Amino acid sequence: MKPVRRTVLVLVSLLIVAGVIGYLAIDGMIKSTVEKQSTTSLKLTTTLNRAHLSILGGKLNLNRLGIASPSGFSAAQMFEMGDVDLAVRYGELRKDPIRVQSLTLRQPRLVIEQHNGALNFKTAMDRLPAHESSSEKPVKLIIDDLQVQDAQVVIHPGLPGVRQEINVAVPSLAMKNVGSGRGSQNGAAIKDVTMVVITALAAKAAESGSLPPELKALLALNVGQVAGKLGAEAQKQIAAAIPGELGNRLSKVAADPAALAKDPGKALQGEVSGILGGKKNDAAAGRAAPKR
Repeated sequence: MKPVRRTVLVLVSLLIVAGVIGYLAIDGMIKSTVEKQSTTSLKLTTTLNRAHLSILGGKLNLNRLGIASPSGFSAAQMFEMGDVDLAVRYGELRKDPIRVQSLTLRQPRLVIEQHNGALNFKTAMDRLPAHESSSEKPVKLIIDDLQVQDAQVVIHPGLPGVRQEINVAVPSLAMKNVGSGRGSQNGAAIKDVTMVVITALAAKAAESGSLPPELKALLALNVGQVAGKLGAEAQKQIAAAIPGELGNRLSKVAADPAALAKDPGKALQGEVSGILGGKKNDAAAGRAAPKR
């Protein structure tokens, strides 16, 4: 009996080792897939420290996910996250679109800076193709509950009215049913989810009292222009996530998504003037204010 028992123990041990190796292989495959899909979708290099899937718990953790800045900008990463936690069933990972019960971004950090008169997050949006090529089939997501916790928006010097770095804390941000609204029943691509979050954070930063009026106006204009490219549902989600003055103004222009998509600058002209107190300002267009 002892040889039989020993054989059984050896087999069980081998199965456990094989299971651990397989489990680690799954994490490695997820890490590689996230980096590849995100880089392809955003057209920006995306890196991930590690991924961990809890099969029994239906949880996926992505640690230190970073998205590089567009070419020409000084920050190595435009957007980085401490941890990304997803509640998703293992079986959903093979579906299209993937339904995510909850997505929580913990301690994300968005850098906003200017290069040749353009803001980095708008440049990132402008570089994206309006339609995916037939050879590319991006991962699509439907997110029931999206939460952003303890975010920080860092505004670099060089923007209108900014002589030194400004840090704006964004304690929380929430969105519901991302990728499942009218016209997006097939889910939202990674690039769209990312740009919705980045744009919402930029909009929240524009509400900060620590920002000069001309910078608030510039951010509002760029937020509106990016939202115009993201589509009607994204516009509504961004507006709903911003409860302050800018959110109200975005809600007004989002009521006419066709006008916002066609000419965001014209559609937002009155709203930007409202932020400036009814005054026109060259800085709202990214130009330096005239010297006095």
